[in-house]
Amino acid sequence: MTASGVFGAQRVDHGTLVLLRNAPRPPVCASAVDIGAGYGPIAVAMGLRQPSAGIWAVDVNRRALSLSRRNAAAIGVGNLVTAEPQEVPSALRFDRLYSNPPIKTGRDGLHELLAGWLARLAPGGDAYLVVKQAMGADALHRWLNEVGHPTTRAASKQGYRLLHVGPAPMKPQSPAGLTHADLKAVNRETGRRWCVLGRLAGGMADSVQLLRSGDARAVVKIKNGQWWGGQLERTAVTTDALRAAGYPTPAVLGFGNLGEDRFYLATEFAAGSQPAGLDPVVAREVLAAVDLHAGVHPPHIRDWSAMITLFLNGGITEHRFPAQLASLAQRALDLVSHPVPALPSGNFVHGDFSTRNLLTVDRRLSAVIDVEGFGRGTRTIDLVALLDSGISRPEDRTTTNLIVEAAIAASDEQTFRACLAHRVLASLITTPERPRRLAAAAERARALLALAG
Repeated sequence: MTASGVFGAQRVDHGTLVLLRNAPRPPVCASAVDIGAGYGPIAVAMGLRQPSAGIWAVDVNRRALSLSRRNAAAIGVGNLVTAEPQEVPSALRFDRLYSNPPIKTGRDGLHELLAGWLARLAPGGDAYLVVKQAMGADALHRWLNEVGHPTTRAASKQGYRLLHVGPAPMKPQSPAGLTHADLKAVNRETGRRWCVLGRLAGGMADSVQLLRSGDARAVVKIKNGQWWGGQLERTAVTTDALRAAGYPTPAVLGFGNLGEDRFYLATEFAAGSQPAGLDPVVAREVLAAVDLHAGVHPPHIRDWSAMITLFLNGGITEHRFPAQLASLAQRALDLVSHPVPALPSGNFVHGDFSTRNLLTVDRRLSAVIDVEGFGRGTRTIDLVALLDSGISRPEDRTTTNLIVEAAIAASDEQTFRACLAHRVLASLITTPERPRRLAAAAERARALLALAG
């Protein structure tokens, strides 16, 4: 189905046909995006060709998106998502991009459009663009190479060039995503049929992917190591307890063994973006969420309080820090008495409570994510970690003071100072001896040490 005012309304455009006949289908368990999708000939065709891949049809024309949805439904393509550009989650990364791009927007507009979307390719991802030779295909080819997107000509038919861009550079030790066998296991154990909508940026050592099944969306992480088998089971139980207490963390949809010490955790997708900073309003919401930890007592498996006490009572006093950091390390050591007494324990501790694991919508807290590394300890640990993530600006002492007061109230002044000392020393001990890194580490340590008064 087509309509007037939508590109290619009379027939499938020749350039689109060149792309469909010569570009490969999306990889298995991958994600693809069609930029300027129109009524959906590329997106729907690719969704039909690769059912395990999630296909995004993106267009600024709402009528075109409606037609894409109707065309996908008419032939039973259930793995297509339509969206205006701003509706695509900013953290999402794609394995492949297809486009018969809108040349008539002008050279500058076209370059801006392509630069923005090519930057959202996942490591190893690539793109296929079809452009009419008479409308600047060769000039676009040259520009893509000049701006750092290695491009080759994949086909030349009927006056059109099919340009292959990429693949995007692989980062060192980039985590592998779900395989076809993995996805079948997730489908079986969650009782749903999922397709992959894309990779979510921000995962450190884990593969993090967004999945879709009907109207449901899920985030799936792959964890490596035998320890995670039991920990993910504990995560499901603890998450239920947190949510029952009102804690804003996504529900666990499933977890399981993928073989070879690989495990998956599926949670509900939570909308929102990572805050660049926390104003007092959001800070109070975060503190209220942390207060809910008081009623949740995880099993005695990982004790963050014990680890901090052991660290401070270990060989850290004899560690040789770089000369630029030695005085700061000594100031941190002077914050606590030796030996350091045991820190209070028993409450839930996130373990990585930073702004990158907070999501906000319209400057309000919407979710706390990535709780699977949790342990027990004192809530002061999480609040000092929040301070360390750089939420407070020098000119905004209100937010800083709120969190410092809450961190002390969660235990006591002595525990707060011990947690500060641990954060400073742990960061200094892992800092590479490079001038810029040393300077940044020193600035970060001074900011934390200033909170001790």
